[in-house]
Amino acid sequence: MAEKIHYGIVGTNRLAIKFVEALKESSKGEAVANFGHDYKKAQQLAQELAIPKTYENLESLFNDDSIDIVYLAIKNEDHYESAKAALEAGKNVLLEKPFTRHKVGAQELFLLAQQKNLFIMESQSALFLPIIEKAKQVIDEGVIGEVSFIDIQENYDTTDKKEWFKKLSAGGGAFINGGTSPIGLIQYLTGKDVTEWNGFEFNDVGEADTRCNLALKADDVLANIIIATEFDLETKIVVYGTKGRLEIPDYWESKTAFLKAADGTSKKFIADNQQSEIVHEINHINDILANNELKSTIVTPELTMHTMTIIESMYQRWYGDPLN
Repeated sequence: MAEKIHYGIVGTNRLAIKFVEALKESSKGEAVANFGHDYKKAQQLAQELAIPKTYENLESLFNDDSIDIVYLAIKNEDHYESAKAALEAGKNVLLEKPFTRHKVGAQELFLLAQQKNLFIMESQSALFLPIIEKAKQVIDEGVIGEVSFIDIQENYDTTDKKEWFKKLSAGGGAFINGGTSPIGLIQYLTGKDVTEWNGFEFNDVGEADTRCNLALKADDVLANIIIATEFDLETKIVVYGTKGRLEIPDYWESKTAFLKAADGTSKKFIADNQQSEIVHEINHINDILANNELKSTIVTPELTMHTMTIIESMYQRWYGDPLN
């Protein structure tokens, strides 16, 4: 593989822009080509972000031999077909969450990648944040004692998703779009699988959920997830242990976590090397590909499949037809 990992960018939305900007902070990766269904918009974006090539069709990008991996920041309903086409063309894939709308399709993608000796991963950038890594270290060292409860609040921004977000058929919904990271964080911080779950959602008749509240159990740890799109909810994580609690306000952006011990004392932890959350994920992927490895040790296929099982089962309960 080349000295730098070459990325093909599929999409022209806010996520695609943020990803390319994060690539520029990475010493081992660079964007070499892009594609968007609006060709002129893709060209303009390539010019602004110094991407050398823009393709008029997706097949041409997938067949570009200079590209090592494609990043798919596209409509949810197109995730499965586009990822499958990329794998069939021999490309490694980083697929934005939610991985697919159905876990059957997800399993097919993992099997196809395995057959072709290719890498495919769901983007879960929250798991690579230095402040989350620091929190896990504090938890593993027993500083707050045995973890008993985790509370996660997520204010999910739908600014650029208004047209499709309330349509189940388009992959809309607060839980399917915002639930992946909190579920992943619970399992990453505790090192335990979520074994039981239940919850409630709110939606207007005929539309996808706009807010939801989930109760989960990971072995002996209880957890709560609230995801909101219609009101200003404070995004944060609070981990309660037998000797105190650890609070991470605005965990996507924060460099700081606060430890509050049972005796009333408090301490602040700082992650000095915090960058855009995507940079740390990109560095992880670059190392995997540079070492000719095929799986992440953090965002494993098993983690993605289990998270999808939880999400799909809740939509079955809520709507009677999973994500159709």
